[in-house]
Amino acid sequence: MSTTHLRADIGVLFVRGKDAVSFVDGLSTNLIPTASGSAVRTVFTDRAAKVIATTTALVRDEGVVLLVHQASLQTLLSHLQPRQLGQDVALMDLSARNHVLYETDAETDLAVGAWRTVDGITTVRVHEALCMHVAAGTSTNNHADQGEAWTAWRVEHRWPEHGIEITSARHPFACGLEDLVHENKGCYLGQEVLTRMRSRGKTGWTLVQGSVDDFVPETITTQHKGQALAIVRTRDLQ
Repeated sequence: MSTTHLRADIGVLFVRGKDAVSFVDGLSTNLIPTASGSAVRTVFTDRAAKVIATTTALVRDEGVVLLVHQASLQTLLSHLQPRQLGQDVALMDLSARNHVLYETDAETDLAVGAWRTVDGITTVRVHEALCMHVAAGTSTNNHADQGEAWTAWRVEHRWPEHGIEITSARHPFACGLEDLVHENKGCYLGQEVLTRMRSRGKTGWTLVQGSVDDFVPETITTQHKGQALAIVRTRDLQ
């Protein structure tokens, strides 16, 4: 059964212009597709490979829409703005004009990594069991609190959350974002550090899931009904 919850903590940043795709691609960890209607999750990192922002990028003919946590949006803007010079790129914060909802276990024929707009609502499928919806204006519905259901879903699918597993003190490999670091991509801030970690097999920390009893309490970040997510040292894994 699907569940939907309002995400008032998710903002909308529009990177507009003919150089938008190459601009986002050159500053984030994942390979950004060029075809309109495609989408990918990607991470912006600093020179030390620490996370600035985790985003979902929706590629349009006019540019790239980034769904990003509000808590890191201004930091991301400060990171991007000085790097606009010489490129046909404009940054537009559209957060106040849109709202975002998450839907788990949605019934849809939309492929993972694709988005479409129907009746004014843009839907992007970022996981086999997770869609994000972007709609104009503020939500007029009274959405039920799905906090426990969302926590259960995150634990089941090892899905990190901003401010819990994902923080500016961690690199992508340490908080469950390793799949968003493209193996054959270079020339973005933090790339050399991440490549060195991966090639040496020394990422230091990693996000794992399992029974609460399997982990030292201070390593647990999220738990639900005896199951947990924990950030543990890679050397402690068997």
